[in-house]
Amino acid sequence: MTPNKPGKLAGVLDALAKAKLNLLALDSSSGYDLNMVRLIASDPKKTRSLLEKLGYNVTETTLLGVTITDRPGQLAKLAKTLGHAGVNIEYMYATAAQMDHEALVAIHVSDITKGGRALRAAGWM
Repeated sequence: MTPNKPGKLAGVLDALAKAKLNLLALDSSSGYDLNMVRLIASDPKKTRSLLEKLGYNVTETTLLGVTITDRPGQLAKLAKTLGHAGVNIEYMYATAAQMDHEALVAIHVSDITKGGRALRAAGWM
């Protein structure tokens, strides 16, 4: 969480860049006073250490990472696969640079083992 004030997120991102930490994905959601930042970094241990030195509380969680083709309906199919397996999507974020190319989807689910098994069985992973 960062304070929801101009420049605070930029400061965190600048510190990560200066430490040569690459971000593979980022989700930043504003609240009233705080901004929830979720990220996938090239070096999780170094990222955690840096953020803690900057005074941030850091929580690590395991996500399912799925690469899909960026076209209409793909996320719906992915979500259906998890739903049919009885796995709840607690949150997810995705990114794609260009239509019909690959997109990375980061998914936090209620049961990582069951979710991973369902996605592998359906050919997503």
